[in-house]
Amino acid sequence: MPNKKGEIAVKLTLLLMLAIELTACSAKNGEPIPVASGASAGQTDDASAAQGAGGGKRKLTVVKETDAPKRSDVAIERIHRFEGAAIDAWLSDDALRITTTKLEKPGTDTEEPKFSYAAETVDLTSDARKPAKPAETEGDTAALVKETLSPDGKFAFVQRWKDKYTARNFIKNVATGGMTEIKGTNYLESGGWIDEGTYLLAAGSMEGRGDVLSVKTDGTVSKMTLDDPQVELFTKFTASHGRVYYTDQAQNLKTLAYGTATKPTVLATGVSGFEVAPDGARIAVSTVVGQDGTAARLLLYGADGRQQGSAIGTGDLIPYMSWSADAVKLAFAVYAEDRSGMNGVYVFDAASGTVVPVVPNAFPQYPLSWNPSGTRLGVTAAGKGDLPVTEIIDFKNQQTP
Repeated sequence: MPNKKGEIAVKLTLLLMLAIELTACSAKNGEPIPVASGASAGQTDDASAAQGAGGGKRKLTVVKETDAPKRSDVAIERIHRFEGAAIDAWLSDDALRITTTKLEKPGTDTEEPKFSYAAETVDLTSDARKPAKPAETEGDTAALVKETLSPDGKFAFVQRWKDKYTARNFIKNVATGGMTEIKGTNYLESGGWIDEGTYLLAAGSMEGRGDVLSVKTDGTVSKMTLDDPQVELFTKFTASHGRVYYTDQAQNLKTLAYGTATKPTVLATGVSGFEVAPDGARIAVSTVVGQDGTAARLLLYGADGRQQGSAIGTGDLIPYMSWSADAVKLAFAVYAEDRSGMNGVYVFDAASGTVVPVVPNAFPQYPLSWNPSGTRLGVTAAGKGDLPVTEIIDFKNQQTP
């Protein structure tokens, strides 16, 4: 007679091994990575430790059922791939304008390679492509146009860059298409809508930091007073929901209330970059690598300047981050020399508190780009022959239980 207890023990062992295999496969295939926050998080301050991909000590945090994070709303439905293409602008949720680069003649020891460029529009419902309208020109020089919509979508701040140093600025009435030119010289493209009727522009200067201009939708312009001797040049400047945010030369992130203060307060130190969520409730902040070798981290701060939870990303470099329009999802790119760490493009889902890898091992060449509703994300990285390749990621329409 076979030993029943022995058979049961063997079966239980096999089931346990299968469960471990399935868990490992899920981590490798883009399943959500829970991000600990608050007191229940223990000492897991490193999101790569939570990911547990290869090498190093792994930490196991036992979480109470009531504290367990919800399942993420981030799930990929489809990926569109466009070789040799980079995103110019989203035209709608389902359409965008791209620039396609084609190698016409390879380089030699004595000559640079020659490329040709073509503007196209793409309909993502069918992936159909067609030539785009020629870029607006002034004389023989094409102008690079950047538009930033006001919070209510009624106006846009428009910059037409004749070259990399000089831009002409306009306020555009979206409904009529009418343009009001803003007089004055502009050397920087940094700025943001402080409210629905005012755009703040850090104009820059060839001599010092230049003025911060307050531009109304009727075209009137005034100067904003900013008392901060530590700023010689704005490396990052924006405005949102009544507050101004910028970094100074000492890598401090500073803020002040527009119209009621002239001296800023420090929100965070050792900052390499930041992005304010569209609703103004959160600020994503990337830190520099510490002198002691501490990794760069991606942190979240509230509008009150308090850090929220632990790091949601760590690595040697966090070059890009971008909020979806509804402020629910934050896309970010991470690079780490240690290939077992975080590498590629990830999405943080604020509703569930999870981080999901969406383009593993990609190192974007351009900023990450959401469509207007936040259902698609554009990622442009290096492709074959150093030509760009763009992937548009469609996310499934899910509801968090």
